[in-house]
Amino acid sequence: MATEAALRGYQGTIFDFDANRSTTTILGYDEEAMKGRKTVLDLIHGTATLDEVALPARYRIGDGYDDDAFAYIPGLRLVPSCKEMSSADTAIAEDADRQDWFAEILLGYDGDEDDVFWLDFPASYGKMVYSVIRMLDEDDSVIPSVRADPKDVKLLVPLFEELDRVREKNRLRRSVPARPTVNHLILTGTPTASYTEASARKATALAEFLYGDILTPYIRYSADAKKLYDDCCPSPSSSPTRYRPSTTGS
Repeated sequence: MATEAALRGYQGTIFDFDANRSTTTILGYDEEAMKGRKTVLDLIHGTATLDEVALPARYRIGDGYDDDAFAYIPGLRLVPSCKEMSSADTAIAEDADRQDWFAEILLGYDGDEDDVFWLDFPASYGKMVYSVIRMLDEDDSVIPSVRADPKDVKLLVPLFEELDRVREKNRLRRSVPARPTVNHLILTGTPTASYTEASARKATALAEFLYGDILTPYIRYSADAKKLYDDCCPSPSSSPTRYRPSTTGS
């Protein structure tokens, strides 16, 4: 989504909050490339600024790590993650002032008002996730991406419960917006004429029943998309044919 938006002219910065670093890797910075670089954990600790951490998003077109081994995605920056992000909750718990680290970034940001911040969270909840979502309001978008599998669709229930808890906990506070709201839901891996797995069909029907009013056009199952992901390439800019998933209205 961030890559496609950047290609359409929307300046953006994507924050990778997950210790598995998949977004960081896909956007051009594997473990070798990250040696000596600052990460989002430096922002949480307050030891670096956003501009010191953010890197130009890129994808690999050759071997090695010289500039000619990569092509850059215009208008998109990456705030990379690291393995140590698994300790972010502890860092925030040990220093209560760190709970406002993301608020400090927003309040001190001097970019264009049309800039977009993309936030890639880990699947679990914790103090780090809370420190970010408490700064969201109804006009910001919490957009879960859910695989068309019944087990995954059912996992949306605790997400909605957690967002309700955040809104209720902070509803009388003036210092934070604290109104994170899911207004779109992306369903991926949905059936096609040749991909007719029963689990995908059941999950799609369940998602339509529970969340039909916020579902975006479906992203169909695609073996090509899986290959692009496995090759650590962001899908539309890296493919010579500008791969786009087929969609249908919901």
